Amino acid sequence: MSPLRRATRDDNAALLDLFGDVPMTGDLVLSTQRSPDYFGLFAMQRGDAEVWAHGETSRLDGMGAIHVRDGWLEGRPCRVGYLGDLRTRFSARRARGLARFYGPVLEETSRRHGVDVFLTAVMASNAAALQSLVRRGASREAQPHYHLMRAFSAVSLQFVLRRKPRPSRYTVRRATAADVPAMAALLDADHRQRPFGYRFDTGELEHRLAHWPGLRVEDSFLAFDPAGQLVGCTSAWNPDAVKRYRVLAYRGGMKWVRRGFNALATVTGAPRLPAPGSDFRYFYLCNTSIPSEDPGVLRALLDAVYAAFHGRGFHFFTVQQDAGDPLTSAFDGFIQRRLDFHLYAVTPASRPPRTFPGGRTGFEICLP
Repeated sequence: MSPLRRATRDDNAALLDLFGDVPMTGDLVLSTQRSPDYFGLFAMQRGDAEVWAHGETSRLDGMGAIHVRDGWLEGRPCRVGYLGDLRTRFSARRARGLARFYGPVLEETSRRHGVDVFLTAVMASNAAALQSLVRRGASREAQPHYHLMRAFSAVSLQFVLRRKPRPSRYTVRRATAADVPAMAALLDADHRQRPFGYRFDTGELEHRLAHWPGLRVEDSFLAFDPAGQLVGCTSAWNPDAVKRYRVLAYRGGMKWVRRGFNALATVTGAPRLPAPGSDFRYFYLCNTSIPSEDPGVLRALLDAVYAAFHGRGFHFFTVQQDAGDPLTSAFDGFIQRRLDFHLYAVTPASRPPRTFPGGRTGFEICLP
């Protein structure tokens, strides 16, 4: 078997084909679409990205991506990587053979970029990935160390019923350009304390507003307490230009969920769930910061976002919720579905296992 190689833009069509050809399976079968430019999701971010591929340019057998950026760990600047986009289209036996390149590539990348820790998210139901990547054994000396940092869920709040914002002691309004410095300062103070937080002190928010397609300052929402103090923020971002989820099939219980949902949507005027072969219309909440961890702040923000985007053709919006999250009660009252994940910190095999601090991480659910 030939070794992995660095992919280039000449591989774009083959990368798109493989990436969209390996679906997320379950009662709802989805594929992720990154056309027209697989590299677009990396180009909009600060840092360094490299894509590794196996196979001919005309048809790839396997792929994976590494993105390295500046961040915070225990209040000090650090380099942090992210491992993602792992796809293989051949048998488990050949996949295990390809996996032997994984450890050496990670070791070399760690040295070259000066990064000690990589993050990666794995679906909790993906038993094959958990077995092949996480479990160590005597025959896996080069296997990187996987440290479970958090269990979390991608919570999708469904746009079905029209709802008014609930009474709250917090006032929420849309941001303007004049609010960007205050919003950046709130995010900076928060992310300095997070494991692998982003460097909002060096212009991360301004970069996102300038380079993320579709991210507008007026789609950011700010929460203020009765004294007029900024206590929370979030941004609605539609990733349609760089990433979409396509429905391939509804199976099992999801067939009945779709029928019920569509019947209700017909009555309420909400968009019906997409037919197989069509894409969901959705957006993420990003740039979310609530330093007090007060669920009342998040509830006020969620209500404002829901009211602002209901009736605009979206099926749902997605928010990250950690296991044991103190903000959990903010989600009460919404029609929601969730997809469970494990977030791991990954270190090269040559480094000793280590522990990491608790608390909310800097992981952004919208970027993988």
